[in-house]
Amino acid sequence: MSKEHLDPSQVENTTHEDVTQEDVTEESVQEEELTPEEMLLNQLEQAQIHMQELHQKAEEHQQNYLRALADLENYRRRARKEKEDVLKYASVPLVESLLPVLDNFERALDAADGNQDVKVLQEGIEMVYRQFLQSLSKSGLTLIEAVGKPFNPHEHNAVMQVEMNEVEPGTVVEELQSGYKFSDRIIRPSMVKISQ
Repeated sequence: MSKEHLDPSQVENTTHEDVTQEDVTEESVQEEELTPEEMLLNQLEQAQIHMQELHQKAEEHQQNYLRALADLENYRRRARKEKEDVLKYASVPLVESLLPVLDNFERALDAADGNQDVKVLQEGIEMVYRQFLQSLSKSGLTLIEAVGKPFNPHEHNAVMQVEMNEVEPGTVVEELQSGYKFSDRIIRPSMVKISQ
């Protein structure tokens, strides 16, 4: 068969096959040119290069891990210190608000030293009491209202019962000791006397 009678698609196929065979033969020639020792040395060299790259990446990962571990430990230490400081100094605003009350107690005591008038001392103590209660109120403390209210076992502690016709049974008629709430929590219930 001559080339003149060939189909163009066959010409392309033969040309492609020829090129592929040429590539394969060139690689084969290169491999044939290397001796087995040279091939092994070449593979060993490539394996060593690859191993060095992996070793370098492992070193980088190890350094990143150690750095992250140190950062985590520093964060934990800072968080623990901040928590300790918050607990240690949590009552500072309350104490600061009570300092003027303490000052007024000192003034009342100074006034009582040189004065025999009980009325002046009583007024001074009442003023200090109101200021003290106001300072605690700003911090969230509230007085539980008791007298005239229906008995509430959550807020009141009934220690006495009295017979009273003009008051409905179960009503608080007298407060013996004040009760207090802090925000919505009962700190101490009121000690009360209730009607039967």
